[in-house]
Amino acid sequence: MGPIALAAGAIALTAVPSSAWASAGVELSWGSGIDYQAGPGSQSYRGALLFASAGAAPGDLTIAAVRYGDSRLGPGTGGLANAGVTLDSALGLRAVGALTRSDQGFGSWRLRAGPEVRLDAGPTFGAYYLRLHDDSPTNLDAAGVELSVPFSQEFSALAGSSFGRWSSGETTAQGTLAGTFRAGDRFLLLCEVDVGRNVTTTSSPSSSGSGILGGLPLAGDLGAGEPGAQAPTDHTITSTAQFGVRFLIP
Repeated sequence: MGPIALAAGAIALTAVPSSAWASAGVELSWGSGIDYQAGPGSQSYRGALLFASAGAAPGDLTIAAVRYGDSRLGPGTGGLANAGVTLDSALGLRAVGALTRSDQGFGSWRLRAGPEVRLDAGPTFGAYYLRLHDDSPTNLDAAGVELSVPFSQEFSALAGSSFGRWSSGETTAQGTLAGTFRAGDRFLLLCEVDVGRNVTTTSSPSSSGSGILGGLPLAGDLGAGEPGAQAPTDHTITSTAQFGVRFLIP
């Protein structure tokens, strides 16, 4: 029901005339997108999504519905939400959540939340806690930090690191590089590369980027095989790479 509710919310946002949103001081955008991810052991993920974003003085909200295909779990449906609130000129809070369920009934959810500090020169520093849970016997708790730097109105880059532990004992330690490039008024490119031990994706391109156009995570969730498949002493270095395209309608 979670993905269906998010899809209904996106439709509701776009059904209201843009003039009504503008008179209320709300900036509205919506569109579609595609994602691709490659991970260890020939894992892959492909997804197509519809989304809507709303931004106003207190913060911003992006919601989306996703239809995906996963090389391990098969096809499925998911929902995404990214919400941020501004506490003062430099401090804010952001939460990113996702729900997925495969057509075979395997479900998972993740929640990522933490503060953001906007520095005077333009960069944003963020810290977060990440909780990942699915229908397997294990779940993940992790914490991370990241720094997002806007180099121009069209391009911003992000670097971060995170550390976590699966409930079965495996630990994760990884670094992330990500970027967002606006190639025109209605075309946005996203990318993320994660490298480390027992890698899991963290949807970094959007969290500290915030804003009405940067508020949509990549939807993929590949890592180092099934949780619990590796021994706690396994220090194998693996990587994942994600690419996304967003088609925007102001």
